[in-house]
Amino acid sequence: MKFTKSIAAYIVGATLAVGAAGIIMNNATATNIGNEGCTPGYWKNHTEDWQEYASTDLLDAQFDFPAALAGMRDDTFLEALSYPGGPGIEGGARILMRAAVASFLNAAHEGVGFPLRRFAEPGMMLDAVNTALAGTRNDMTGLATYLDGQNNLGSGTIEHCQTAS
Repeated sequence: MKFTKSIAAYIVGATLAVGAAGIIMNNATATNIGNEGCTPGYWKNHTEDWQEYASTDLLDAQFDFPAALAGMRDDTFLEALSYPGGPGIEGGARILMRAAVASFLNAAHEGVGFPLRRFAEPGMMLDAVNTALAGTRNDMTGLATYLDGQNNLGSGTIEHCQTAS
């Protein structure tokens, strides 16, 4: 499927303005776009390969959590990569954050030709994730499923990326 609008419009049904992400957007340096992606398990076990983010970065520094999900704000990127999922809105948010953090790490890494961008087209992932977090469990798991597919594309440039779990 070729996207002509942000993934938020296709997956969640809404697109948000970039807002505060404009500040973060200026720090985004990865420009390589392609059809590669590494799994959450790869990133969890290879923090030395992270670019632009640290394992101790807090989710709240990147994503907007509604009050119902306030307990996730102080979790780190590394913790999110190990989220188990579960029932209800919180379980849906955990499933989404596991996939979203891996997608952000993929998009930030110049050696991975990830097909989506964090703060711009194609993808507008930040807007899509924040919209889903403010929505229903189905919004969250729908976007997570899409991002997970992108995270499982594999990479010819990062050793073992395709087989990591």
